[in-house]
Amino acid sequence: MKSIQKPIVIVGAGFAGMTLALNLKNLNSSLPILVVDSESNFIFKPLMYEVLSKEIRSWEATPKFANIFSDAGITFLKNCLTKIYFKENILEFSDKLKLSYQYLVICTGSIPNSFTIKGVDENCYFFNDFGDLNKLESFLKKIQKTSFHKNLFIVGGGPSGIELACKIKDIFIDQFEINVIEKSNEILHRNKIFNREQAEKALEKRKINIILNSTVKEVSETKICIVNEFGITSLDKDIVIWTAGVKPNLSYLETNEITKRFGRILVNNNLQIENYKNCFAIGDISIIEGMEDLPITAQVAMQEGNHLAKNLELLIQGKDPLPFEFQDNGEMISLGIGEASISGLGVTLSGKLAFEARRLIYTSKLPNITESLKSASSWIFQKKSFFKKFFKKDNSI
Repeated sequence: MKSIQKPIVIVGAGFAGMTLALNLKNLNSSLPILVVDSESNFIFKPLMYEVLSKEIRSWEATPKFANIFSDAGITFLKNCLTKIYFKENILEFSDKLKLSYQYLVICTGSIPNSFTIKGVDENCYFFNDFGDLNKLESFLKKIQKTSFHKNLFIVGGGPSGIELACKIKDIFIDQFEINVIEKSNEILHRNKIFNREQAEKALEKRKINIILNSTVKEVSETKICIVNEFGITSLDKDIVIWTAGVKPNLSYLETNEITKRFGRILVNNNLQIENYKNCFAIGDISIIEGMEDLPITAQVAMQEGNHLAKNLELLIQGKDPLPFEFQDNGEMISLGIGEASISGLGVTLSGKLAFEARRLIYTSKLPNITESLKSASSWIFQKKSFFKKFFKKDNSI
């Protein structure tokens, strides 16, 4: 077994970085692994909608990095990367700290993409982290006290926009007139057909308006201006929530430093950055040569993290890395309080049972076993009646 002199540094501790670090440590406990992130807590984004609706508590979706990594024997540093010196194998951070690495993995995730549309950054709410969640929740509670039927627009008919629309409608009932604006001719156009059909039913049931084939031209303090085949329309708005897309968080890279495609770092099928074979990029910030159609999802990020852990162990042993292959395990989407839709691996499920299954699946994927068990016990305690329907009581136990 070969040893390494400098640490493996992982910058970014989202789904990709978290999965990589924990799996790599399990494969080789002697490896020096340093994880760096600008935040103190992991954000389990798929459960943010349930935090908004109070179906779960915030701690269930935000375990602390310090606890996660210390329990695994991994060093964690809270800091913000500002520059990479690829040729020298050195990282520079916001406090001028410099670190050397033997292997580097960057997986700094994504941030909202406003597409330089006028007024979006200044006049829209976002839903990318818990800071966004708290701002949105505070505003919704404040505005609901004034009058009924406030005009609420959600820009983006992807999973985030649809999940938000259903949750907000169920939480606030008739307080808001909810409109979802989507640029294509259908919602969830990149998702499974079953989930799309279930989402359409959920929106119709809740009387949520869908505005298709439309894009946003401008957002002011009081208006949202949209463009479609009928021309330009200016609509009164009380709040706009922007879920229309994300872009890679690459502020630390210089313009022509490495090869990019569609704004993301181009990597080969071993997940290596071109010309720097000891450097890797995974998750939302990367795009694999020949696999450009892979979705930007937690599922892809976690599979890349798991695969890269195996590849790094092979490289350290002096062996050749293996090409990445994506396994589509399906998708899950929340469709209001206590309801969801699941489609994958030949299984389709919707309604309350799908919601319970979705919650249990996500609980099992929490990055720290202690937090996972706490969350699972909390969920099971609340859902005892659910299990009674499926299991007969055994008095001998």
